[in-house]
Amino acid sequence: MLDVGIIGLGGWGRRLVESAQGKSGKLRFTGAASGTSGKAAPFCETHGIKLYPDVTALLADPSITAVVSAGPGGLHAPHSLQALQAGKHVLAVKPMATTKSEADALAAAAAKSGKLLAMGFNRCFYPNVKELRKRVKAGELGALVHAEGNFCVDRYRKVQPGTWKADPEQATPGALADHPLYLMIELLGPISEVHAAATTQIATHIPLADVTAVLLKFKGGQTGTLQANGVTPELTRLHVFGSQGWAEMREQTEFAYKGLKGEPQHVELTEIDAERAEMEAFADAVTGAAPFPYTVENAVHAIAVLEAMAKSAKSGKPQIVA
Repeated sequence: MLDVGIIGLGGWGRRLVESAQGKSGKLRFTGAASGTSGKAAPFCETHGIKLYPDVTALLADPSITAVVSAGPGGLHAPHSLQALQAGKHVLAVKPMATTKSEADALAAAAAKSGKLLAMGFNRCFYPNVKELRKRVKAGELGALVHAEGNFCVDRYRKVQPGTWKADPEQATPGALADHPLYLMIELLGPISEVHAAATTQIATHIPLADVTAVLLKFKGGQTGTLQANGVTPELTRLHVFGSQGWAEMREQTEFAYKGLKGEPQHVELTEIDAERAEMEAFADAVTGAAPFPYTVENAVHAIAVLEAMAKSAKSGKPQIVA
């Protein structure tokens, strides 16, 4: 049983704890540090978690082998770096960092310490993602040539001014669409250039781009588009096109496929607890049972792409990815 500490007990941190605590045979949360300790104390008491006064105290506990960095987005990298330097394995909730220099520093610290660094994003474990990977590996799509990703939520109208979620340095243009971006990089390889167009149309009370469209050019010659929308009904979609067929995923369980021959296929898969799957994959990677399904190299590259998207949105011009 892996003893895990968590930094940050906001909505997502609590969701990760509740997905695994008392339900998983692979890990348990034994310690926590939170910037809002008063609110966190009852939650920790309910779940049998020791609440430490700060991150440093949490990391000083030798019984805690691994740490989840789940605080505000801009603190994921600093907290993860501190944990790696303290000799802990780290799952950094996406975004793993806000700049490529931060991501590079994390990768270097993990290599130096010999500890695992993993980027956590729950959609990596969705049943339709597993189905897509299987079909791509089997060659059913042929050579991949293009991908389209959408991430739409009615979120930005509810964001409060002055909070970290309203900070344009932490919620950069297009960053809402990072989930399909991560999978595009996994499937099609590294991205060489981005061209982003960002506007604020509805959520004018906060200084964020509420709609962003991005054109992607991959180093392998493929193309892609991303669309991030923070003010419409929910839609999460990834559509991948190949020389022999295409596949489309929506939400967690919907999957469609069309080959050059035959009728279109529509598959409804069984929903899972993706957050528990994420935490158990982290535990398996720490213990050596299985590698984490998303590589550090791809995670670092994704941060470079997100940084380039923000620069392109600001300049209105294409941006080479560092």
